[in-house]
Amino acid sequence: MTRWSILFFLLIQFVFMAMASEPSEFNLSSEFKLKDLNRRAQHPVGFNLYGFGPMSGAGITMDAFITPKFAFETGAGFRDFDLNHAFTIGARYHLLGKTMLNLTPYIGIYTAFHYNGTSLQNHAVYIPVGIHRIKKNGFCWSAEIAWQRNVFNGNHLSGGFRIGYRFKKRNK
Repeated sequence: MTRWSILFFLLIQFVFMAMASEPSEFNLSSEFKLKDLNRRAQHPVGFNLYGFGPMSGAGITMDAFITPKFAFETGAGFRDFDLNHAFTIGARYHLLGKTMLNLTPYIGIYTAFHYNGTSLQNHAVYIPVGIHRIKKNGFCWSAEIAWQRNVFNGNHLSGGFRIGYRFKKRNK
């Protein structure tokens, strides 16, 4: 019973933190915008080392925030320890992406494919739920758990993690 009370308390704390960072609560001047405090708007493009995830092995990915809530990602790596090549493409939706929070939960959908000698063949669909953090200096990380449908491993729960660097947007 005590564990559930603590979890409920933490959930309520998280909700109140999210509500406290709503744009309507701030009295900002016209020359200063809330997006100037949003790290997804400040650092829209980044490169990551990706462990496990849709490729099932390791890889390097590049992602870009189209808006503070929506990011596209593409990458290349290996799908197993035999170093068979794999490629991935997908998108993430950050649930609290328009807030000033630098740690945001997200959901996404990815597909992975490989070159079988004659053509590209899709081998996985990957649907993650995770958290993403961007530091002031551009360093970022994320961790996720996902449902994966994979022609090599079947349907199963999977997961992945990324560490990387995001580039700061130039001011005009």
